[in-house]
Amino acid sequence: MNTDAVRVEDYREILALHRFLFESKGDDLTSIYAGSPYIAAVQNRLADALEAADPGDGWTNWRAADGHETRVEAVRRHLRSSGDAWNSMSPDVRAGYVRDLLAPLRLPETLLAELIKIRALPATGDATT
Repeated sequence: MNTDAVRVEDYREILALHRFLFESKGDDLTSIYAGSPYIAAVQNRLADALEAADPGDGWTNWRAADGHETRVEAVRRHLRSSGDAWNSMSPDVRAGYVRDLLAPLRLPETLLAELIKIRALPATGDATT
């Protein structure tokens, strides 16, 4: 299937779409869209465009996951509650899923390593990291 590119006309449209995707994805991390690699790819392209259009380090600094502890903590809680689906994933699949959940944020390797080691809660018990 061949499709034409969709044009986003200016900085304000890019910013509005970026904000909508970032905020709505954070509202429900259990949604199939929250961990979608397709949504994450669009989010990364939008954030790349914002970084390129806005001189300085503002967007680069904003994209550092370390500065979004509330979002990172929400992802931790989500992973702990994901059950066997999360526990059965390979480390590589886990890493991709975490990156997609947190897109367009950039994760340092130490944070990524911590997140992929999280064990989901069993039906009755506690998670261990």
